[in-house]
Amino acid sequence: MGRTALVVMTAAYAALAQLATCSDSTSPSYGPPGPGTPVAVEFCADEAPNWVAFQDGDGAWTEARPTASGTRVRYEQTFNANRGGVAIARVFSHALTALSVQYGMPAELAIVGDTTPLHCGGPIATALLGTIAGLDTNEEASIAAGLSIRAFVPPAGDHAFALEGLTPGPQEILAARTTRLSATTTAVTRLILRRTATLPDSATLPVFDFNSAEAFEPATGTVTLTGLGPEGASVNTLIRTAHSQSIVSIGQNDMSAPVRSFLALPEAQLEAGDLQILSAASGPVQTGVIRTATVYLRAPVQQTLTLGPAIVTPTFTTVATTPSLRLRAHVDDQSEYDRFAAVTYQEANTVVSVAMTAGYAALAGAGYDLVIPDLSHAAGFDPSWALQPGSSLFWTMTRTGGTLGLGLGAIPFEGATSRSAFVVGTLPQ
Repeated sequence: MGRTALVVMTAAYAALAQLATCSDSTSPSYGPPGPGTPVAVEFCADEAPNWVAFQDGDGAWTEARPTASGTRVRYEQTFNANRGGVAIARVFSHALTALSVQYGMPAELAIVGDTTPLHCGGPIATALLGTIAGLDTNEEASIAAGLSIRAFVPPAGDHAFALEGLTPGPQEILAARTTRLSATTTAVTRLILRRTATLPDSATLPVFDFNSAEAFEPATGTVTLTGLGPEGASVNTLIRTAHSQSIVSIGQNDMSAPVRSFLALPEAQLEAGDLQILSAASGPVQTGVIRTATVYLRAPVQQTLTLGPAIVTPTFTTVATTPSLRLRAHVDDQSEYDRFAAVTYQEANTVVSVAMTAGYAALAGAGYDLVIPDLSHAAGFDPSWALQPGSSLFWTMTRTGGTLGLGLGAIPFEGATSRSAFVVGTLPQ
C-alpha cells in the first residue's frame, strides 16, 4: 500500500469512527460543567484498540480499561463538562501504529466505537463456492458478498469462483455480468441478487445463471451533478443489505457530463431495510484534492448530487516539540462541510489523527482548532505512538457534511446525504 493510500484510508477511518479533545493549556473554557453524563464506547472484541483514554473537559487524560461482554468490549467514562474526548491507539503489523485523538461533546463520543455485525463475526471465516453460467466470449462476471469480499470470473475457463473470508451467517450475494460493447466501453447487463440462509464452510452454491429467470436487467436512473470542476467526476452505485455492501456499477466514462445515467437494482428486488447508494467522486486531475457526494435511495429516480468546494488549506503551527511533536491545524468553517473535520499526519510508520465534531467547534466559535494533546502523562501511553520532530510529515485534511450520522455505526435512511472532501500535503521539518 502506498503512502498516500495509507494516510487517506486512516484519515477516513478516523473521520468516521472517532472523536477527541485537546489538553493544550491554551484550550478555551466552554462554560460551566454539566451534570454527570455516562458514556460507553464499544468495539467488537476482535477489533478492540490497544489503548483507550478519556478526557473530561480540560482535565487529565485517564486510561480506560475494557469490560468484556460476549463479542464486544466496552470502555466507560462519566463526563461532568459539556465537552470531552477520547484517544485511541492501534498497533498493526510491520510496526505501523495509528493514534486517533478526537474532540466531541459527551453525547457524541459513543460514535467512535464499532459494533457493526459485519465487523463482530469473530475469528471464524466462511468460504462459499460456486460457478457462473450465461457468459459470452465478450462478457465477464463479478460476485460480491459481505463488505469487500469479491470474486471475478473471466470469459474463458471453468467459470468457478470462491468467496473467502465471509463472516458466518446469512448472506446476500450480488452477481453482475459485464458486457464489452466496444474497445473502450463496458456495461453491466444482468444482475442476480441471491439471499441465503447460514451455510456451512465451503458450501457449494447453486449455479448463478445469467440466462435464468433469477437474473434481471439493472434499472437506470438519471443524476445531475453540480459543483463539477475541470477534473470531472465518476458516478458509482452500491447496494446495502442486512449483511453486505456490494458494488453495482462503477462509471468512469464521460467524466465531465453534468447529467448522466446510473445503474441500480430495480426497487422490486429490494427487501425492507435495503438501500442503494449513489455517489460521485471527483477525478484525479486536480492532484491531492478529492470531493465526494452521496445519497441513499430505494428507487433509481432522478437525483441531484452536489460536490462541495475544495477544502481551504489548514494553517499549521507547532505547539511543542518535547516530549513529542504536537501540532495545531486550524481551518475555518465551510458551510458545505458542516458536520466534522479531521487532520491526519504520517511520519514513517506512525500515524496520528485529530478530529472534531461541529458541535464541539461551535462551543469555541472559531472554526476547527485541531491540536494534538500531550498524552505522555496518561497511564499506558506508549511514546512511540506520538510524532517526533525532525522528519517531514505527510498530512491529509478531511471535511464532512450532509445529513447522514457520523461513525461506523451510523444508520442510513432513504434520502440521507453525505458530502466530503480531502486534501493532502507535506509539512517540512
